[in-house]
Amino acid sequence: MDQNLNGADGYGQPPAAPLPHATVVPMGETWAAGVNPVSVSPRSRRLRWGIAGAVVLCVVVATAAGAFVLSGAAGAKSLTASVAPKDAVGFLEVRTDLPGDQHAKLADFMSHFPGFKDRSQFDNALDEMLNKLTSAVSPDLTYSSAFKPWMEGEVSIAATGLATGLPGGASGAVVIVGLKDRTAAESWLDSELSRQNLTTTSQDYAGTKLYSMGSDVPSTAYAFTDQDLLLGTVDGVKDALDTKTKGSLADNPDYQAAMNSLSGDSLARFYLDAKALAASALGSYNAGMQQLSGAGSSPIPTLGLSAAAMPAWIAGSVRAESNDMVVDVTMPRPAGSPEIGNHTSSLASALPGSTVGVFEVHSIGKLITDELAAVQAQLPAGSADSVKSVTDALAAIGGVDWLGDGVAVVTKDGSTYGGGIVAQAPDAATATTKLATITNLATLASGTLKITSRDETYKGVDITVLSIPGSGTAPVDIALAAKGNLIVAGYTDAFVKAVVDTTPSTSLASQSDYSTVMAAAGSSNEGSFYVDIPALEDQIGQAAFSADLSRWTLDYKPYFDHIGGVGYSVVDGNTVILRFVVTAK
Repeated sequence: MDQNLNGADGYGQPPAAPLPHATVVPMGETWAAGVNPVSVSPRSRRLRWGIAGAVVLCVVVATAAGAFVLSGAAGAKSLTASVAPKDAVGFLEVRTDLPGDQHAKLADFMSHFPGFKDRSQFDNALDEMLNKLTSAVSPDLTYSSAFKPWMEGEVSIAATGLATGLPGGASGAVVIVGLKDRTAAESWLDSELSRQNLTTTSQDYAGTKLYSMGSDVPSTAYAFTDQDLLLGTVDGVKDALDTKTKGSLADNPDYQAAMNSLSGDSLARFYLDAKALAASALGSYNAGMQQLSGAGSSPIPTLGLSAAAMPAWIAGSVRAESNDMVVDVTMPRPAGSPEIGNHTSSLASALPGSTVGVFEVHSIGKLITDELAAVQAQLPAGSADSVKSVTDALAAIGGVDWLGDGVAVVTKDGSTYGGGIVAQAPDAATATTKLATITNLATLASGTLKITSRDETYKGVDITVLSIPGSGTAPVDIALAAKGNLIVAGYTDAFVKAVVDTTPSTSLASQSDYSTVMAAAGSSNEGSFYVDIPALEDQIGQAAFSADLSRWTLDYKPYFDHIGGVGYSVVDGNTVILRFVVTAK
């Protein structure tokens, strides 16, 4: 299936509209700054060839990390899932052909960054970025000349097991490269093997030639079909060739359901058989614990968990929007998991506009109560006392059913950082009562912990400041107050006073970057996270490159300057969706 990005794309999509012309901004020689060439020892020739063949790794980094990704109707159909083994426990596909709307939207997104300002030069700029990345792996590899001429535009990795003997399938992995020119691919691979002085042995298998090299276990193998190049372990390549008679991942109902949970076209997608992976991990752990206990000794307790509690599948995608890069992770709701429900944040309008980081959870009381009940039901007989001790402790403060939404907050005022916690009660009277219970418990502990306290009033709000002595350091002040139906706890009284001062027009909710990120991630959710990258980038960069600040200033900051906010939300439902968003500006 030969695709043309400037014409019909092979999936029924109409030709893309011509991209507007603009002034070309040269990429320069520092686009891939920080990605340095890797020297390869002569003793590692087969490893080098393996890395070259597994170009999927380079493409993943280039289209995801290189595009500043830290990751309805389904999108374009996979070109390689029909060659992946039906019992694959993991499958990752990357689309260098940028299917559907991804070419235009990735061009939009990347136009925010140096080197991609001229959208009419987007394809050339993207090729250059991929060339620099592949040549960084090996100087004699160039994406546009070594791979692009014969690749269809999709590369994937399928794994049938993580260790030898994994139940449900043989251990193996295979890289599947979609082909648009088999003859050119064979010619390139033959020349690469010859240049590396690598020899192969062949055998007939499933109607094609299977080539293997080396005596390693598992040894490396490859095979060609008219549609694909298969690279991997011998077992992995054989499993891929067997799909003609045994069925493929594309026939797997769990894979089909997983892909249907993802919306739109994407740059990359993945699928995990969560139950099989959990069964393998738990089986290995429990077997190891039993072996450690030894003959004649008391057995070491093993995890009282079951793979049956895991979702049937976990899926994900990376896709470009014009101003965002979006990573979705989806899964069916595990049986018996708490049903929190979704709603829009009611706390963002109460948080200071100086907030640079916030983590929010909805319906905390219900979440804790349901989780404790679920854990208690799964624990082995005689082990429930540990949960009872927790519930008894919570009962001492009147339980947690009254707790609504809650947030952990980081603020920045100039160069000064602060923060705290804000929790929601049903009404002002409950907030005042629960705050009094908390401060009374702190007072009871003051003798042992040597906590001192003082009271103050700020704009009609009573604030209690607890001073907790440090070991050889200055005391830590924790301020507590109730503002309406909110309980506020902060590092020093500055955070509490900032919350008291906040009005809807000066709040976090009124900040355009926060609103943009949450709208893209999903404003109605059961929990969310947000970070204001522009407010923090210099501190992060200076800390990361303290030994050489020029690297940060010259090589990285020009690109970080064009990143906006970062956030995610978890949307509750029969299918749970975690959506991670990076905005560009």
